[in-house]
Amino acid sequence: MKNYYQVFIIMIFIFSIYACSNNPLRLSNDTEETEIIENSENGKYDFRKATWGMSKSEVMQTEEDEPAFESEYKIDYETKMMGFDGKIGYTFKDDELIRASFLLLDKPKTNTEYIDIYSKIQKKLRGKYGKTVIETIQHRDPSQRIEPGMEGDAICDGDLLYATQWDTPSSDIQLLLHGNNSNCSITIMYLSEEGFRQMIRKGKNK
Repeated sequence: MKNYYQVFIIMIFIFSIYACSNNPLRLSNDTEETEIIENSENGKYDFRKATWGMSKSEVMQTEEDEPAFESEYKIDYETKMMGFDGKIGYTFKDDELIRASFLLLDKPKTNTEYIDIYSKIQKKLRGKYGKTVIETIQHRDPSQRIEPGMEGDAICDGDLLYATQWDTPSSDIQLLLHGNNSNCSITIMYLSEEGFRQMIRKGKNK
């Protein structure tokens, strides 16, 4: 289990850098959509069909589609999760996979709906990974009072952060609902040990 202070640094770092797109929400009841959050075959993989330490070319061979973005250190793919459009990203260091993520791109009609979607994903992750090591709601300014029913707006304005973490033997898995400048984002991050250390360094240097 990781130190809470270190995890909080990561959450605040993510809190400040992510934003959401303005794509319209498209809900689906399709049960055959790609499941991003599944580590299949009884833990054989760390994220989708990839394992930590894989090279970029090896990871690309696990995906059927062409990447939407590719650089020396990162590859992104467009996909779906639970009927939502999103983007998965793989991050590399020295050509070894250290971090992966899913970013929800669809935007619901109201900011409050982000909390509902967060809760739905949280429930699914809890069913797979069990007890959480962190489950928190953080205020940017603890002295600020947020009126009941206005939590969604507060999140999208960057005043409130929802975060949950699970630890597995090989990964730290973080579910985050965060925002900035009236835009909300829901992100699921999978971190290897090296990925975790890298995020700690970035958070401390911010």
